[in-house]
Amino acid sequence: MMTDKPHFYCIAHAPFAWRMPDFMTMVGSGDYVPETGLAMSQLLSPEEAARNRYLGEYLALFEIRRRLIAEQAQGFVGFCHYRRFALTHPIGELQGFNYHAHPDLLAQVLPEHFYGDGQTPIVPISVTFGGTIVQQYQAGCNARDLLMFFGDAIDCGVISDLDAANFLSNPSFITAPTVAYIPVQWFVEIVRDLELVMSRYFRHHYVHRPGYADRSMAFCCERLQAFLLSRYIAAWGADKVIARPLVLLNPAYPRPTTP
Repeated sequence: MMTDKPHFYCIAHAPFAWRMPDFMTMVGSGDYVPETGLAMSQLLSPEEAARNRYLGEYLALFEIRRRLIAEQAQGFVGFCHYRRFALTHPIGELQGFNYHAHPDLLAQVLPEHFYGDGQTPIVPISVTFGGTIVQQYQAGCNARDLLMFFGDAIDCGVISDLDAANFLSNPSFITAPTVAYIPVQWFVEIVRDLELVMSRYFRHHYVHRPGYADRSMAFCCERLQAFLLSRYIAAWGADKVIARPLVLLNPAYPRPTTP
């Protein structure tokens, strides 16, 4: 059982109404400044912090990577969103590929449900949707962006042509791969590659799109991270990781009843 405080970060872009476990370091993205923890608007310039509008939580992950390297961190590191978690023992009810739960249930979750024995990766499951990953992406965004992003990943040497062809033509990927408890080395190497590809894509191929699609880079990062994480899982041994559907907190979900 883990005795030292783990490297565990909870990323949020705005205040929320429930309490997070004390062992987590809160990270505020954009202009959100949590009561304790880290605020991107204080660590970065206002212009840099505002990049979360199209990078989402990845801007925070880039900064956390640099901090872990500076600290010479070892072992494992965990991440959650303020309402999305990878738990060894999920709470709530399984609907689709996520567990849905009222935030009140979070008080029943033990610290070790977030990080297990401290030595075993905890990751989201791979989910199969209709159509290929490219077709799925085109249904809500622009396939051109995803294809360009993966092309830049090839040009950066992060993946091969065959990697891209195989991944983008299959129907399954790890959803929300940012939510996990994994070796620090995995995180540092994966996020290094994501930032490298993102920088090239932003310089040469990024297209501003209004509304929801303005976060296309974050969506592309998510798909590439899903592939990179799956590659580390395969090397570790898929039977040696804890893979669970994610837990999604929803204040509108029915409150738990007391027997």
